[in-house]
Amino acid sequence: MSLTNNISNLTPKQELFCNAFLETGNASEAYRKAYSCGNMKTETINRNAFALINNNKIAARVRELQSELKKNSDIRKEDILEELSCIVFADIRDYVEFNGTTIKFKPFDKLTDKQARAIESIKETRLGIEIKLHGKAWSVERICKVLGFESPTSFNMNVKNWSEETVNEFLYKTLGKGD
Repeated sequence: MSLTNNISNLTPKQELFCNAFLETGNASEAYRKAYSCGNMKTETINRNAFALINNNKIAARVRELQSELKKNSDIRKEDILEELSCIVFADIRDYVEFNGTTIKFKPFDKLTDKQARAIESIKETRLGIEIKLHGKAWSVERICKVLGFESPTSFNMNVKNWSEETVNEFLYKTLGKGD
């Protein structure tokens, strides 16, 4: 049976849920948009949303919609990484000059395109101009996810009967630890 045949079996509310999930990225919020939830407890909404997003037909439809969006988008992973790298490599010294006593902003027209893209906001306060750069921690986290740097490694083993020497040798060989 093809994916398209499975999708045609979705109800209008299920289809709405799939589209709302793509829009919000949150199954509970998508459930609220697709179904009448006025008298429902939050726990019930969360439970129903979880069941729905884990339904094979729903999951297949979400993947298909994501694939269509990706195909129709001209945004590539490389573009996203480039944008995030502007933020990660931003340095406050690119934006201000400090002569030992006063801080002065560098002229905005002297900023590179990458430096300008790292700025989240500029506003005037009662103390002067405030410049806020995008968050580096979040950007580093996103880059790591895109590049797969933080893929968790776990394994469960019963080492109850292993000697300390055997455990240490295993860890050394597995993790590459040692002098």
